[in-house]
Amino acid sequence: MKNLLLSLLLPFVPYAAILSQPSQPSSQPSPAIQNLQRAIQMTDATMEHSFTGSPNNMRMYDLYNTETKQGSGTADVWPYTAALEAHCSVLEALDALKEQAPQLYTDNHDRYVTRLKQLFNSLDYYRGTYTLNSYARISSWSIYGVHRGGSKGTAAVTGIENVYDDQMWICRELTRAYKLTGDEEYLKKAEYLANYCIDGWDCCPDANGNDYGGITWGPGYNSKHSCSNGPLIQPLVWLYEIYKTDDEEANLRYYYILPDGTRTNEMRRHSDVYLEMARKVYAWQKDKLLNKQTGVYWDMLGAVTGEIQYVGEGRNKYRTHVDSHGPSGTAYTYNTGTMLAGTAELYRVTGEEAYLDDVNALAQSSWRNFAKGKRISGVTFYEWPTDGKAEEGFNAWFDDVLMRAYVDAAPYNTTVYNGKTHATNALSSFQQNLDYAFDNYNRDSMLPINLLNGWTVSTGNADVTKGFHQLAFASEYAMLAIWQQRQESTPEAILPSFLPSMGDKRGDRAYNLLGLPVSYAGTVCQPTLIIKDNRKYISKNNR
Repeated sequence: MKNLLLSLLLPFVPYAAILSQPSQPSSQPSPAIQNLQRAIQMTDATMEHSFTGSPNNMRMYDLYNTETKQGSGTADVWPYTAALEAHCSVLEALDALKEQAPQLYTDNHDRYVTRLKQLFNSLDYYRGTYTLNSYARISSWSIYGVHRGGSKGTAAVTGIENVYDDQMWICRELTRAYKLTGDEEYLKKAEYLANYCIDGWDCCPDANGNDYGGITWGPGYNSKHSCSNGPLIQPLVWLYEIYKTDDEEANLRYYYILPDGTRTNEMRRHSDVYLEMARKVYAWQKDKLLNKQTGVYWDMLGAVTGEIQYVGEGRNKYRTHVDSHGPSGTAYTYNTGTMLAGTAELYRVTGEEAYLDDVNALAQSSWRNFAKGKRISGVTFYEWPTDGKAEEGFNAWFDDVLMRAYVDAAPYNTTVYNGKTHATNALSSFQQNLDYAFDNYNRDSMLPINLLNGWTVSTGNADVTKGFHQLAFASEYAMLAIWQQRQESTPEAILPSFLPSMGDKRGDRAYNLLGLPVSYAGTVCQPTLIIKDNRKYISKNNR
């Protein structure tokens, strides 16, 4: 297309008007619609193959044999949360594509809302109640255990039987469920779980009177993990947005420790606490667990002792701080993914450039560390970490967490690889890999964990999969539908022969065509509105 420069002298108009383009009739569904169709197909298949019981007692199998068509074992609560995630992702995509695919919306929206609520109700089989002596208070909590109980509300949850990351994944999906359905029951439980996780924050004062910080893997552990901190950031930002109103009152009791060691509490506004804690958790994990050499995140900080330490006795017995060793463990994709999503959300609500810098740094380093080039029949693919056998592997879901973070980061990311942003490269590779597996290795709407090599494993049973993996793939397809819908709604914009240089004037700004602020560093790699000297330019740079 001939390069042009458009100076917009008209008043600013809504982005919906800029992005609105008449669709062209086609016999084939758009990539976005095809992604959503496949997400629904795979979710429905997994619910058929990997679940048993009734709508009031939905039990998830641990494994499913694609040859014998039999499920076995019972999934822990962590894999169960993937069912909540897949349903929320499908509902989010249905909302995004409602105008483009009205029949798909009509056929599926209400039944997914209904099944999501059934999954939520059956989550109570993992719920149990116990009393926790935490850092700043002693309280009874009704939360979710690792293992499923025999009846609702009877699951074992004491000690190592519950971990904070499970509560965080559930909190995230229940917050999404509220945003998608308006059902207050989801919000109430999401808030409760967020408060439980905040209660796990190590608020013991160090020598300088500051919190030691960090959340242990669970109340029965002293080690502090990336997976028990990063996943909390995104739902906390969402809860901050939900609760922040002009007339919000201070009605959340917040517990903490003064520098002199005194336990105390005060009433605060929900939104203030949730944004403050999102910032604290993000800052702590970046400081303690970011590998400065690779740019991605370590797995954990091991503790100097495994025994929980307390101060005081009886009704005044509180948990206290335990020192940690240095960072260690495998750099799993999901630990970087939660921080990428977290910094994208924090930038979105605060506009602080430091968070945007981290979006770009993590998008680049995660692509560099995790995406490995591979040639198949002369075509280049980028493969993400996978496992030797499905029975014990979790990389399929770990990669899902990173992929959805790229969706969150895509509107802001401006770092480039091969002429595209790192987020765009990553999402395109996930799309390519899923489609390759779907077209070549599809078994009853289920995919192998190794998307590019098919149903072959180095160890274990090649016919076995987990519903956990399949729901991760389904959720990826749904989130890719949202990403593709954004791509399709962006017009073939004007290609300027040059971009105006941005000065230091307060009015100089750059936005993408979704209306979101982006960093301007001389090269803009997606359609961008540039406001320079009170004039407006729409650009698309393909260099």
